[in-house]
Amino acid sequence: MDEALDRLLGRSNKPDAARSDRAGEIAAVVREVLALGSSAAVTVQQLACAEPGCPPVETKIAVLGGGGGRRWTLHAPLSELDDDAVRRLLAARPEGENAAR
Repeated sequence: MDEALDRLLGRSNKPDAARSDRAGEIAAVVREVLALGSSAAVTVQQLACAEPGCPPVETKIAVLGGGGGRRWTLHAPLSELDDDAVRRLLAARPEGENAAR
């Protein structure tokens, strides 16, 4: 039971092929929507969130290079994110979450 909870919370060091595959799929959507060049790096990570009021698992997307760094947070595990949710987030905030409006 503890191992299952650790995996849910993103605390397992064991490889998770399905999560890795989904992270790659989301990274491809990010590249497509933002029309990123090959010099930009895209990372997609599922992490445990310890902040008050935060869901126990969140997904962080970051783009490095290609004109600066940008990042977004989705309050759901990778397995629950569909491509359309990622597209909507990027369309609404292509500059990233922490950019001044």
